[in-house]
Amino acid sequence: MKITAAILSFLLFLSGCGGSKSVREEPAKLLDFAPEMQVKQLWTADSGASAVKSAVVLTPAMYDNVVYTSDPKGRVRAFSITNGRELWETHVGRPVTGGIAAGDGLVIVVTKKGDVIALDRIDGKQRWTSQLSSQSLVPAAVAAGVAVVQSVDGKLTALSTSDGRRLWRYERTEPPLSLHGTARPVIVADAVLSGFASGKVVAVHIESGKLLWELPVAQPQGRNEVERLVDVDVSPVVIGSVLYAASYQGKIIALDAKSGRLLWSREVSTFTGMDTDSKNIYLTDDRSNVMAFDLRTGASVWKQEKLRARHLNAPRYIEGLVAVGDFEGYVHWLSSEDGHFVARYRFGSSAVRSQALADNDKLYVSNQSGDLAALQLVKN
Repeated sequence: MKITAAILSFLLFLSGCGGSKSVREEPAKLLDFAPEMQVKQLWTADSGASAVKSAVVLTPAMYDNVVYTSDPKGRVRAFSITNGRELWETHVGRPVTGGIAAGDGLVIVVTKKGDVIALDRIDGKQRWTSQLSSQSLVPAAVAAGVAVVQSVDGKLTALSTSDGRRLWRYERTEPPLSLHGTARPVIVADAVLSGFASGKVVAVHIESGKLLWELPVAQPQGRNEVERLVDVDVSPVVIGSVLYAASYQGKIIALDAKSGRLLWSREVSTFTGMDTDSKNIYLTDDRSNVMAFDLRTGASVWKQEKLRARHLNAPRYIEGLVAVGDFEGYVHWLSSEDGHFVARYRFGSSAVRSQALADNDKLYVSNQSGDLAALQLVKN
């Protein structure tokens, strides 16, 4: 059973108070500050149908100066990052749930019924389709002639990008209760790395699907299934030979990506996503605190608590800043050095849930209403 973050907060309260009425934490009110930079909106585009009432987060993809988007009704679009001009549009005829991936000359989406559909990235024409055992809620990982998709039933499926034929499938037994989401796989050299609802991160061989190693990010604890949730919904991040992974009600860990040897770990709970620069790794925890940890040691660098309970998305590092979006459509830029506020901009009124894309000094943001915008910071 997959549960959304909103349902989860209610269930967690009940699990600790014997069924009393839940009192949800009020979102932090935005405090005034003196902006150090101004936000310039370069262009906006309509990326498709609204997902405001949906639990699905359809993250855009960027490849070779093009942003690709999908919507819940099955429309896939391509936009120039220069001016937001629409390059092509295709309708796949089925609701899309797995976001969008681009690579190997393809744009790949996954539908509600587990169809994997590959389109030509130049003109949007369909190249092939394949079938999963269930739906996926995250984009595929695409590299070196292979597309790897993680479905909600705990299976990793590798498909050939040339014709969509299945190369292998790796299966795990998943717990009966988990968060509404899965980790997006990451391809590094000859391995596919991903996290599971069991709280473990695994590495499998990209050619054979054979398990190379696995490591728990968190151990289930508590009196009931809600308290024992340890889902790894955060996609791993790999810097050099080091893999960083994090889980809900668990830890953030750093380990050797080849051997699985643990380098360091810190207590933290998250289910959104992470990003890095050359020094730190950034994440938003389950209370919407933005946090920075030292890549090498795991030491806490800073913690910004003034956006608490604003349902932040995964942070994106850009030009010495960390950008996060919230449930009211605000985008916040924080200093990567100490987490103080640098700029703020409201992009529509619906939630910014998908992780922003970054290219040089430009940030590409989408919201649940189907709006896409290119934003740039300029000096006051």
